[in-house]
Amino acid sequence: MKLLTPIYTVLVCIASFGLSAESILIKNAKVHTQSEQGTLEDADILIDNGKIRMVGKGIGSDADRVIDAKGMQVTPGIFALNNSIGLVEIDALDQTADSYVDDEFNGVSFSPEEAFNPNSTLIPHNRANGVTRTLIAPAYGNHLLRGQASVMSLNGEYHPLIKKGVAVFGSYGETGSNIAGGSRATALKQLQLLLDEAREYSDNYEAILTGEYRELFTSIEDLKALQPLIKGEIPLVMNVHRAADIKALLRFASRNNLRLIINGAAEAWMVAKDIARANVPVLLDPMDNIPRSFEALGQRIDNASLLHKAGVTLLFQGPGFQNTHNGHTVRHSAGLAVAYGLPYDIALAAFTSTPATTFGLSNYGQIKPGFNAELVVWDGDPLEVTSVAEKVIIDGKVMSMVTKSKRLRDRYKNITTDKNTAFNK
Repeated sequence: MKLLTPIYTVLVCIASFGLSAESILIKNAKVHTQSEQGTLEDADILIDNGKIRMVGKGIGSDADRVIDAKGMQVTPGIFALNNSIGLVEIDALDQTADSYVDDEFNGVSFSPEEAFNPNSTLIPHNRANGVTRTLIAPAYGNHLLRGQASVMSLNGEYHPLIKKGVAVFGSYGETGSNIAGGSRATALKQLQLLLDEAREYSDNYEAILTGEYRELFTSIEDLKALQPLIKGEIPLVMNVHRAADIKALLRFASRNNLRLIINGAAEAWMVAKDIARANVPVLLDPMDNIPRSFEALGQRIDNASLLHKAGVTLLFQGPGFQNTHNGHTVRHSAGLAVAYGLPYDIALAAFTSTPATTFGLSNYGQIKPGFNAELVVWDGDPLEVTSVAEKVIIDGKVMSMVTKSKRLRDRYKNITTDKNTAFNK
């Protein structure tokens, strides 16, 4: 045993050394920390063992890798919100889509994260453009509350779950009224029934499970899934556009002590002060300025700026149908919001630090000592459409920038090679 002990110690040390991530020193960059340090010029970032260790000027270190970012800018990674990255490959093919269900048995308990595919071509494409994590949410369904959202890392690992069940997603307005039978009033009535039965379950679950309680309309699975919501542990994200509908949801959330997030919010600017007073965040695409329905007739392109001036917390998602396949374009939308009056730091925070805080990720979204090393090195202004990501770091590791489109580009750049004989005459 005495002989084996030192051998065992050496093996443990070797194994530990192999598992530790390399240290990285990024030097001379403009750093948007999204923390109390603000934006730093010609600053350095020391990363070790997957964490940010130091941020400041003149950091000296014998790091394993040094990245000279002179003339470049560094931000936290893009947090892509409300999409189906890893759940959908081709929208037109149902067999490649796992972000929605079409049956009556899957309501709020539906959680799609187990179907997440780390080998999806959408992951390296979005990652190479600055996305480091994503909030995947049920796309649609036959229920007012269609399921739960989870946060996934784009690190390429199998089932890279960061946090499960961070929010419940649902619909009101035109979509919600159609689901409920044609009336917004019926939709609110059904939502109230769901919450009331969830509270009944909380108070009488033993009798309900043994069949000694009255029959409930809601399934046991959905009642269990609603418990964090009625306890205020997670938010309810409701898709709604019309100003009157937003006001109705604010009253509903207040009566039920819910943490509400308004999603879509075409006419939110009309009731911005009410939203701010209720301390309700708004999740929107700041590039959306087209009134696509009667409930969005008041849509306008400076919606985000007007909401911010009223004191509303903003969260940004990508533009419409592009939000999954090109979730990274949220930074372009943020740049447009700046052009229409939104402060730069607020726009940047809306897809980095603010959603991290909103959805309970305490060590993400800021370039700050002790936080997870998820950041992007840009060759220019991150909100400028012509800027590109030079380096993407997730969990303290420099990610590959290879994508399917880049491989195709390289393959067919020179059509005289043996790989492309079909193109030769």
